[in-house]
Amino acid sequence: MVTYFITDPKYPLEKIFEAIKKHSPTFVCYRNKDYFDENEIIEFAKFTSNYSTPIINFDSLKNTGLLKYFKGIHFPSSKLHLINNFQNLITIASTHSKEEVKKAKNADFITFSPIFESKNRKGLGVEILNEIRLLHKNVIALGGIISDKEVKKIKNTKAIGFGSIRYFLT
Repeated sequence: MVTYFITDPKYPLEKIFEAIKKHSPTFVCYRNKDYFDENEIIEFAKFTSNYSTPIINFDSLKNTGLLKYFKGIHFPSSKLHLINNFQNLITIASTHSKEEVKKAKNADFITFSPIFESKNRKGLGVEILNEIRLLHKNVIALGGIISDKEVKKIKNTKAIGFGSIRYFLT
């Protein structure tokens, strides 16, 4: 099962690094919309590459020279049109509807969310994952996945894995 840890700047790097060591997720995405710190991004990528595949969120990428430290890039749904510009990297796209999934057809992986209730957003439920899987071969469930209870439900679908922030940090 693919596991995808997406970082949150409210957690210090040390806590993120502990979580990476503990869980060794398939992918770890550096996502920080609060501030830009090139040294932090490089430190993150170098550390992460020892345990996982480092990915950077497009919105955190203020300097494309940083891409040399990453194996992939994660595109928010508003940037799906840029996927084809990064064919030499693993591409992961955020999707929230069938229309967005179709727009992300050239991405290597898609996240589909929210599956469970998350941040006051109603979850779409695990049943939709099988429908989305018919539109894209590499669907990663996202949203409201905080424990093994949710992971077990995802394992019973055709999604190839799950992504989360809180699951890895708690």
